[in-house]
Amino acid sequence: MKVGVILVGTELLNGGMIDTNSIYIAEELNKYGLEMEFKIVVRDFKDEIYRAIDYCKKNVDLIIMSGGLGPTLDDITKEVIAEYVNKPLVVDDEELEELKDKFIKGGYTFTEINKKEVEKPEGSVTFKNDVGMAPAVYIDDIVAFPGVPRELYNMLPKFLDWYTKEKNLIDDEIYIKDLITYGMPESILDKEVREFFTEEGIYYEFLVKDYGILIRLQSKRSNKNKVEKIIKKIYNKIGKFIFGEDNDRLEGKVVELLRENKLSISTAESCTGGMLASRLIDVSGVSEVFYEGIVSYSNEAKMKRLGVKKETLEKYGAVSEETVREMVMGLQTDVGLATTGIAGPEGGTEEKPVGLVYMGIKIKDRVYVEKRVFKGDRNKVRERTVSHTLFTLIKILNEDV
Repeated sequence: MKVGVILVGTELLNGGMIDTNSIYIAEELNKYGLEMEFKIVVRDFKDEIYRAIDYCKKNVDLIIMSGGLGPTLDDITKEVIAEYVNKPLVVDDEELEELKDKFIKGGYTFTEINKKEVEKPEGSVTFKNDVGMAPAVYIDDIVAFPGVPRELYNMLPKFLDWYTKEKNLIDDEIYIKDLITYGMPESILDKEVREFFTEEGIYYEFLVKDYGILIRLQSKRSNKNKVEKIIKKIYNKIGKFIFGEDNDRLEGKVVELLRENKLSISTAESCTGGMLASRLIDVSGVSEVFYEGIVSYSNEAKMKRLGVKKETLEKYGAVSEETVREMVMGLQTDVGLATTGIAGPEGGTEEKPVGLVYMGIKIKDRVYVEKRVFKGDRNKVRERTVSHTLFTLIKILNEDV
């Protein structure tokens, strides 16, 4: 089954907002074996939205729309859908009362204009919005969602589950397995794993994320055993580059290993400025293992808070193996992480270029230091430093503990 996606919003075309919804939609469609044929971005103009719907209707089986379901004058998606399917806009009394109740609970004042959020073409099926106001609306193979990402994330899975059952599309459910890798480029990954995909009906692709590269294996549920055999072969060949599966993340794996082995952790950060501690604190339950995060940006802070020697800083500089070693040794927990580097765009020299970072890891009485030169802008260098530090810690914990 082919799907067309229409993103409604002038802000998506004038640079006011970046589209992330279509990426999420595509990934969710993959889970059900549905193919996104194309996506169209249109302004909040009635004739443009109408033409986009008409084009999709002639070329795909299902239209997914995002944006234009709010209460303001430029929110006209449902109005255009109603005109296209030749149905009047109506309001369900129960849905209206539910909307009013949301306003009361949120401490907001309900006005007559907000009634627009529960308008829908007559005969539509709606899907409850658990995190926002306007429900999703479906009629005649057209479904419309609010443009707010978290609201789309809440309702799209509900809709796809209902739609595929309603249309009897799932006779053999799709099976998807993600292996999450770090430290190996996509081209090398492909070279390493392609030999395992020789059977008809078992596919793979690579998805580059900010937390690593996913090897996504996809097939029918009936092929699950065959997929698992392939996964085993992949682990045997490149297992040291795989840190998790499916919803695993680097910081989550770190916290999991620390909790399993009853180890406490602290961070001492210079160039990453608290990003490392923030990633760890994002994990629920981290309070069992996390002690403190120190942002020691200046040399004075490194000396005062972490005990870095003045002589070390004068002789080797703040960005050096010697300094990061003393930074991490200044932490009092079982495990310590330290970062120092030149994130740029200024500050680099021929000897110490922009992107140079040193990462220190202490596990009890042992210290590991790694030097890297990361490419990218200031924020990308910092993000890569954090991810690489966490991945290296996972490898060390798995080997040593």
